[in-house]
Amino acid sequence: MKRIFYAGGSVVTSDRTADAVLRYAQALAQREASDIIDIPIFAAGGISGRAQLLVGPASQLLIATEIPRHPEFDDDAFLQNIEDKMEWLLRSKAQPVDMDDFGGAEEDTSD
Repeated sequence: MKRIFYAGGSVVTSDRTADAVLRYAQALAQREASDIIDIPIFAAGGISGRAQLLVGPASQLLIATEIPRHPEFDDDAFLQNIEDKMEWLLRSKAQPVDMDDFGGAEEDTSD
């Protein structure tokens, strides 16, 4: 279990979820983007709950190991969604092609 400290508050979630949130926040920061994510958390008494976080370039997250008090659970759909979003964010952006990179300038076809 890990505790995510965020904007003066904190939530407890699974190790995998906390790690995914941190990696996603980093990917968003690299693209100067932000997103609202809905994450699974352990609410009072160890019952499952949800929390919404705004993450992006200005996010300041601290993640610390929490003493386990309940069995961990993961939301596999959330984890897959975050992985998909990170993959999309981290793909390289298209770049213009320089014809000199392909053996020289364009052919002169004028007569």
